[in-house]
Amino acid sequence: MSLKQKEEITIWAFKDGKKGHEKQIEALISEFEKHKRIKLHNFTDYQDHNSMPDIILGAGNGSHKHMLKAKKNRQDAKTIVLMKPSLRLTQCFDIAIVPDMDKYYLGKPKNVITTKGVLSKYSDQEINKKKGLIVIGGKSRHFHFRKKVVQQQIEWLLNDKFDNYQWRITTSPRSPNMPTPKHKGNAEFFNWKETSSDWLSNEIKKNEITFITPESVSVLYEALSTKTKVYVFHHEKHASEHGESSTKVNKNIDRLKKSGFLGYINTKRFLLSRSVKDIDLIHPQKNIHLKEVKRVVEELLERL
Repeated sequence: MSLKQKEEITIWAFKDGKKGHEKQIEALISEFEKHKRIKLHNFTDYQDHNSMPDIILGAGNGSHKHMLKAKKNRQDAKTIVLMKPSLRLTQCFDIAIVPDMDKYYLGKPKNVITTKGVLSKYSDQEINKKKGLIVIGGKSRHFHFRKKVVQQQIEWLLNDKFDNYQWRITTSPRSPNMPTPKHKGNAEFFNWKETSSDWLSNEIKKNEITFITPESVSVLYEALSTKTKVYVFHHEKHASEHGESSTKVNKNIDRLKKSGFLGYINTKRFLLSRSVKDIDLIHPQKNIHLKEVKRVVEELLERL
């Protein structure tokens, strides 16, 4: 019997402890729940279980060996992997849901469903005018995180560009210690450790504008799946011996900027200084409002 014919689906979800990966899993399961009754069993590693899964689901290389071991013992189940596997062939799984920033240079396998960015829950909730959110990330292999430059951009937003907005500013697990940005009483600050697991998701979907540091891929696509206008801070790319290095993440940011789906700040620094001498804001030209998880689940129900 196909998944489409079943009224109830049992899912084994293998999680690797990385928040971005787990949010993708949760988005897919949440969308399945709009179509079927779901029996969900979560695992961090393979453990024999007395249920019979219809779907074995996972994200991240740390989950793959457990998924495949589960498949060996539950051969009727379909394995669905989120993101392109880097240590195993994509064809080891029944379905791979792969962001369009991950390329297959020898041809895309038939079991791949390509998505615009990583999977996120989407929201049709109307935004609150004159409300803004800032999400501060941290160091990555894609961009430099210069604390002083980021702080100057935040203060410019709070005190000059959007001084008539009410702001909420939050950190993330990778955020460095930074001084509190100066403001005119129009900002509240939140430490990620002191917020609930769904705080950020609830905030993103109700603010008119959202500013994100560009290495925060899962947060970026979560924001692009709501009605908020999304902008990224200016970060410099890491340099290699041949100039600026190009990773799939910073290439993707450049593509989103060029397409008009993403607004962004441009800054210029004084020579050999961390101080900003010039700053400008480019607004998004289009509202992308992604609903990729909806499209993916509809396709899975047809395929499986």
